[in-house]
Amino acid sequence: MTQTLVDFLYMATSGASNRAMAERIGMTHTTLKAQLASDKTPGLTVSMLCRAYGISFGDAAVAAEWVTEQEMRAFSATLRLVSVSDIDLSKELLRRVAAGSATRALTEPAAEELINDVLREVEDAREKGRRSDYAIAADDDDDETPGGDDADDRAGL
Repeated sequence: MTQTLVDFLYMATSGASNRAMAERIGMTHTTLKAQLASDKTPGLTVSMLCRAYGISFGDAAVAAEWVTEQEMRAFSATLRLVSVSDIDLSKELLRRVAAGSATRALTEPAAEELINDVLREVEDAREKGRRSDYAIAADDDDDETPGGDDADDRAGL
């Protein structure tokens, strides 16, 4: 049996009543009760409750069935990776290669098809004025690699 958003909020707030939750976020209890009784509880209401009670919005979004648990894990992993520096990522890759724990995807030459797919996706993203999923932390500005020659920037990579 899947947990509903209402069940999740009840457990996450240690059994707080609709009146107590509503008071805590500055809403009337009748409005909150109506929102929670519908299948369309506004995200803003859920986010206010999460902030007020220190609840994970991701967990609430899963309970509300706005996203799957797998989608939330993938999104969280992406957010964590964005905050890691290029140097730290490079060190981790080298550590894995040196330890022999790197996967074939890292130690074998990349398939030409994969390279072409990545290049097409990056180009498509640039044409649409957005960042490529393959270049989350990349920047079209000068190469910041110490001693970098900016050849990849000039080549449009």
